[in-house]
Amino acid sequence: MNDSSHWYDSNGKAVFEVPAAKGGMRSTTIRDARKMNLYPSVTTVLGVLSKGSLDRWKLEQVALAAYNQKVALHLPQEEYVKTLIDAAFEQVEDAADLGTDIHKALEDHFQGRDYNPALAPYVQAVQAWTTQNKVRYVQHELRLCSTVHGYAGTTDAIIDCPRGLGILDFKSRKTEPGVAVEPYDTQKMQIAAYRQAALSDRALGCNLYISTTEPGRVDAVWYDPHELTKEWECFESCLKVWRHLKGYDPRGLESPAAA
Repeated sequence: MNDSSHWYDSNGKAVFEVPAAKGGMRSTTIRDARKMNLYPSVTTVLGVLSKGSLDRWKLEQVALAAYNQKVALHLPQEEYVKTLIDAAFEQVEDAADLGTDIHKALEDHFQGRDYNPALAPYVQAVQAWTTQNKVRYVQHELRLCSTVHGYAGTTDAIIDCPRGLGILDFKSRKTEPGVAVEPYDTQKMQIAAYRQAALSDRALGCNLYISTTEPGRVDAVWYDPHELTKEWECFESCLKVWRHLKGYDPRGLESPAAA
């Protein structure tokens, strides 16, 4: 699988790819980051943690693929294993692609652009939630960088509403009727990291879960300022672990790409 690390310069500009020696572009590596003084994304930093719920779901896809691929049992072991993994992670990639498409459609809608009409059920559900909760989108797709703490990232939106000013992050999720959505282990830390870089410690946060199995359903999970302060402390610990494991600390460095 490809390296999923994402990098930014000190101005918050994404540097996800760099020119390849043989032409074209390739994914940015930590070796490139050291040369260019780049900052790891929030999700890259959180990669030091095991994500129990997500990892279990991926294992379930492998198990389901094994159950559904009985016809492949006659294959040699190596080919059988490859067939199972390919089948399992096709489901994972399909879910990720749909999530990306929904995010793009929401960004286009709230910025007044046309979007893929096939995604209208998801967009309309979010719009209804927005209206009902009197949410105003202050900024969309805000790229940010904390040179003090040494990380960067992109948050879906800064919002203002009767609850207060805060960070909003959209998440697509498979849901079951009548079963409440619970945040995955690191999602509160992700919100806390964005808040630390963009707003004050009095700001709140929200994950808006958009169901991909029950079109029209959205579930909001709100985080108060005190809760996010505790989550920020946890994220700081992840930063320390990440810097130790990678042997790289971008704090205080000026990015050549931003100079």
